[in-house]
Order: sequence, then structure tokens, then C-alpha cells
Amino acid sequence: MELGKAEDIAQSLRQKIMSEEIQSGTRLNSERDIAEEYHTSRMTVRRALEILEGEGLITRHPSRGSFVGGTRERILVDKGREISNAVTASELRLSGSFIKDMERLGRKPQVQFLEQPSLVAADTQIAEQLKIKEGDLVFKRYRLQIADNLPYRLIESYYPSDLFGELLTINIGDKPLFQWLQERHKIKVTHAKENLIARLATPSERQLLKISPSAPIVAVDRTVQTNVNRPVEFAHIIAVAALYIFTYDYDITEWNGEKKA
Repeated sequence: MELGKAEDIAQSLRQKIMSEEIQSGTRLNSERDIAEEYHTSRMTVRRALEILEGEGLITRHPSRGSFVGGTRERILVDKGREISNAVTASELRLSGSFIKDMERLGRKPQVQFLEQPSLVAADTQIAEQLKIKEGDLVFKRYRLQIADNLPYRLIESYYPSDLFGELLTINIGDKPLFQWLQERHKIKVTHAKENLIARLATPSERQLLKISPSAPIVAVDRTVQTNVNRPVEFAHIIAVAALYIFTYDYDITEWNGEKKA
């Protein structure tokens, strides 16, 4: 495989995508056809496509081929808050839920529970984040969110059982979980802290999200706090990196070695 050649092909395709010569949602030619066009091997073309996939410019599906970004629309995230103008729904926003927001946007939403909701014993990490004792029971939900038949993200979340355990016996329908919390327990969510790591997906994550081995994901650990200074959710979130643009806006407190008073 010629690494320099792969980068040249990636740059050529990148320019065509950015200039919209190849438009959003377009299926790229096959690896064989691209290899013939650039007079190189399919392995070199595959590496070029991996580069573009890592940049979020294309998505690759083993049975369908490679598509220019737009097959999955991006989400703008500002300070941990998702701004809804594409395939998105903030679970922290009380005005709607994933299902309702997708329907409002004219999309076909689905939530697939990968396990039945249940009570499980908190491990060390969960106990620390929820400020409970290790071994205490927590309410667990593990689900896959889907929009327009495309996997959106995996969410494995844990909640204190004294607040959420009754959800095993009642059905709140499409009502957002934190709206139910406020109505049922008079507790309002006020703050979320997220830690983000970009990495490659595990085999099981790739299978569930239907992405290729070279597609990066964003792994997010999120803890949600309330107005009574109690954490009510700890969640592991796995999302396709090509979906997200993270924007951070912050003050600079140190300049030229001098700390701001």
C-alpha cells in the first residue's frame, strides 16, 4: 500500500466533497472503480476512504458502499447542550423527548432496548458518580436510538432506585424521564458534566451502530445533577464521531505567563 498515494487520493476526494462537486448523500464509486481512476490498488483506495471516514466526510457501510456525509446529519454541541437542527434530541430538555423531537422534524425515530430495564448492583464507578454505596441497587436502561433507520447512539444509563425504581412497574410512555422526575418527585435537573474520549469502536459497538472498523466514535460519560445537589443519572454514551461537532466557548484566564487576578 502506498501511504503517500492514499493521502493524495483522500485529498482529491476531499476537495470534490468540500466544493460539492460530489454532493452530500452521494454514493461514491466502488473501490475497484476508484482504483482504476487513480491507477492504484484497492488497498490504497481503502486506506484513502478510511482517512475520509475518520474525518467524518464519508460513512462506509459494508453492504452498501461509501456515502458522502449527510447520510448521517451532524449535531452541533455547545457546552454539552445539543442544538436541535438535525437528527438530535436532548434528553435534558424538558420540552420534548427523542421520539417527539424526531417526529417533529419529520423523521422516523426508534428506541430499541438492548436489555430489559432492571435493577442492578452499583459498581465502584456508578456508586461514586451517583454518590451512593457500592452494591446499592440502581435502575439501568440500555438502549439504541435510531433515526431514519440509521443508528444514532448507544446509551447505557443508571439512576438511583429510590427515585426511579418504580418505572419497572409503570409506563410513562414518551414522556421525557426528567420531566417525569420533576412531576413525581419535585426534583429538577439543573446541570450535566460530560467527559469525552474519541476512540475506535469495539466489535460489539461497531455491530450495533453499523459502522466500519475504522470509523471513530465519541465515548461520553455523563453525570446529571439536580437542584437539590443530588446526581440522578450516570450514563455511558457511544456516538458515531461523524455525527458531532463540539464547540467550546471559554474565557482565557492566563496570558503570557501572568495569571488573571
